[in-house]
Amino acid sequence: MRMKEKAISKLAIMGGTFDPIHIGHLVTAEEVRHEFNIDEVLFVPTGHPPHKSNMNMTTSEHRYLMTVLATAANAHFKVSRLEIDREGVTYTIDTVKELKKIYGKQVTIYFITGADAIHKILTWKESEELLQICEFVAVTRPGYNKQELLGQIEELNRNYQSSIHFLEVPALAISSSNIRERIHNMRPIKYLVPEEVENYIKKYNLYEYKICLTAKEREQMCNYVASKMSPKRYAHTRGVIEMALEFGNIYKISCDEVFIAALFHDVAKELPQDEKHAVCAKYAIELDTFEARHIHLAHGKIGAAILEHEWGIHKPSILDSVRYHTVGREGMCDLEKIIYLADMTEEGRSPYKGKEQIKHLALYDLNRAMYKALYSSYSYVTNILKQEIHPVTHKLLEYYKQYDL
Repeated sequence: MRMKEKAISKLAIMGGTFDPIHIGHLVTAEEVRHEFNIDEVLFVPTGHPPHKSNMNMTTSEHRYLMTVLATAANAHFKVSRLEIDREGVTYTIDTVKELKKIYGKQVTIYFITGADAIHKILTWKESEELLQICEFVAVTRPGYNKQELLGQIEELNRNYQSSIHFLEVPALAISSSNIRERIHNMRPIKYLVPEEVENYIKKYNLYEYKICLTAKEREQMCNYVASKMSPKRYAHTRGVIEMALEFGNIYKISCDEVFIAALFHDVAKELPQDEKHAVCAKYAIELDTFEARHIHLAHGKIGAAILEHEWGIHKPSILDSVRYHTVGREGMCDLEKIIYLADMTEEGRSPYKGKEQIKHLALYDLNRAMYKALYSSYSYVTNILKQEIHPVTHKLLEYYKQYDL
């Protein structure tokens, strides 16, 4: 961190894991800045805080960059790498002393902390000295036991000649743990974090729920799927699982997620037509005009609905891999491509022209393999079966043609 070009008299420190940073942090910082006439609010993402030594935090670099993105629009907000670049456990006293050196003796430091921390402040490293060299702002949300907190602040200020202030901030009802939980449960976080932070989380798949199946859960799923199809169809499904896992390993896709998508991709394939219509009605499955005329093509969407509503799998990439494995869709993720390609190249599928080439390409380039697979499917349906093809196939062929080297 470089020396300041302009001396400031009041500096507020906003520390925290920021895992992730959210609107509550920003509102709090701005409220403190306004209330105490602060020149600059310095956000300091923690490195290895002693009170969270067993917590599985997101990497410091991700947390730092999210904080930079969140604060960039406010000229009074800055971000410091002081703690994340420091080796070993991070202590507040060390940070405050270092900032005193950087900003100069003239600066008054206000350390922003949650109300809960005030109850434990005497357990902090060198707490009595810390209470002397900086002022504290205890922030809390409405509904917190305000009288108890004010009583403790008064006692600390009296006994240690400290300067601890109280500030109530409504936005503190938002928490990082709640945001992580919402992401785990596939719930929206829009407007709870800055748009830039939301996009960053999506880009790097932070806090995404990881599916980990037990042996018993795998067995239960297999038994269920086997009960819904003929032995021949189930043998094909097992072949798709084997091929998809091979592809998934190459492209670093979770084996459990590959397994679930491959296992359920044809779960609705052999359902009677009237039952397919019944499931569509039950789960409000929307069919396009082509699927409505060719209900057999809807088994992917029906299978995805069964997987979601009857098995509690909500991860979009898994559901989309089942939902669109019949004709594909624009913007397919790697898992969707893997299921589509494994369905066409599993060992038990009858040989056809191009099968081995598609399988070979899939080991190195999913997009090239997709073009060959789509072209093969198009040729088979139109030239051999003499049937019309789903309109999306035309779009996909045009898109993936760029990968036909």
